[in-house]
Amino acid sequence: MKRAFVLLVAMLGVSLMACGGEALEVQVDEGPAAVELAQSTQELVTCMTDCPNGTFISCTGNTCSTVEGRSVTCDGVRKLCPPAVCPGDYRSCSAMNGQSCRSGTQPCCRGDVAGYCYCIAGRYSC
Repeated sequence: MKRAFVLLVAMLGVSLMACGGEALEVQVDEGPAAVELAQSTQELVTCMTDCPNGTFISCTGNTCSTVEGRSVTCDGVRKLCPPAVCPGDYRSCSAMNGQSCRSGTQPCCRGDVAGYCYCIAGRYSC
């Protein structure tokens, strides 16, 4: 198959020269370049962990490791899970502070600790 291709290219080159065209140079080199490419290609790996707040983190690189539920590291770069949130469907205390209310108290989140906002004079105070 290679010989047929080379022969076809040679005939095309001779035809062009007969018509006043320039000579075609054909260079076939399949050896070392293919080997070098195969040696320089590395497969990437992905690490992933589920975080306590219901999300996950991941990274991709040549090397990776995981500390389950805490962090992933790819190519020496460490990625941490975000801080845990309060249990339940609590809103953040800072988001509730100053919002209008009727009476009573409402649970809220201060980072990863549950707290309370108190309804004082029609506004939450947290």
